[in-house]
Amino acid sequence: MPRQALEERVTEMKAIVIEEHGGPEVLLYKDVPDPEPGDGDVVIRVGALTVNPGPDALTREGRFGLPGFKLPHIAGIDPAGEVVAVGDGVTSPAVGDRVVVYPIISCGACDWCRREVGEQYCRQWRLWGAQTWGGRAEYARMPARNVVALPDGVSFEAAAAAGISYNTTWHGIVDRGGLSEEDTLLVTGAAGGCGVAAIQIGRLYGARVIAISGAEWKRARAVEIGADHAFDAHDPDWPEHVREVTDGRGASIVLDSVGEASWPLSMSCLDQGGRFVCCGTTTGSAMTFDAREMYRKLISMHFWHNGTKRSLETLISHIAAGDVDPVIDSRFALKDTADAERKLASQDHFGKIILLPPAPGAPRETAGGAADGLVRT
Repeated sequence: MPRQALEERVTEMKAIVIEEHGGPEVLLYKDVPDPEPGDGDVVIRVGALTVNPGPDALTREGRFGLPGFKLPHIAGIDPAGEVVAVGDGVTSPAVGDRVVVYPIISCGACDWCRREVGEQYCRQWRLWGAQTWGGRAEYARMPARNVVALPDGVSFEAAAAAGISYNTTWHGIVDRGGLSEEDTLLVTGAAGGCGVAAIQIGRLYGARVIAISGAEWKRARAVEIGADHAFDAHDPDWPEHVREVTDGRGASIVLDSVGEASWPLSMSCLDQGGRFVCCGTTTGSAMTFDAREMYRKLISMHFWHNGTKRSLETLISHIAAGDVDPVIDSRFALKDTADAERKLASQDHFGKIILLPPAPGAPRETAGGAADGLVRT
């Protein structure tokens, strides 16, 4: 059938383009061709997306390491927006639908895909927005099967925040870790996207939550959103404090994606039969532990890199119901993406950093221009 479209668009759009690897200064705000949907594709007008350390910052630096990447590149793996065009063969979603991107592109044919255990198990999985052009633009194209519908009450900002950090965390501590109200959940890096998500999800499930973070104001915010205790990451005795408030037992689940800098400490806090869950390696990926102690304490370890499309749908339903309210730290106009990445690198944030493309009909401008009336919080 012919392409369906919600609106007539100019032949070019504004986007953040990487033409060479380097610091935030290599992020160029420029015109690129407006995407057209291929067979089975949709094009969305991007309403919001977030800034992520690995697929955004490390991709810019040339250190993310996924195959098939090439320059020039447009990053951004978690946009939410409105469908403005669909390609041949697409029956859902429809033009005008509000959606968020689920970024794991699976083959749908391998043995793991046939088991339907999760798209990230696919033997040939690709990450949309890291191995393809992504959502740091006014418009973005993706396979129609890689979007999740949004109820009217779920904002683009909340959906974008849920797309990676919250969904990844949900899969780890709920689907893999089996989180329940009987658990004590220890969260390191508690002010980052996954850490904040873990606190809120832990609270949703009625678990006891212990947060580890370096800044006093971040620890206060952690308690404000649901942590029962918050300890200083710079205090080498924080594992002892964890044991003190758990009557010497420690935590039944540890979420630690900080990496080498904290793994020995957080592992020492695991209770008998504890679960160690990890989806990141911010400070390094080399892991050393005493296997004898781990098997004698019946410790299990879980590693993963994203949630499933099904878990994202579950999360969106919880957001719509008011059970989870993703924490937004600050908002930046798309043209100021370099500043947003500098804020991420400074670690002076709590929750997600949002990027907002120009509103439909807004004046065309270059990076460093007026902020279109955008209020940053």
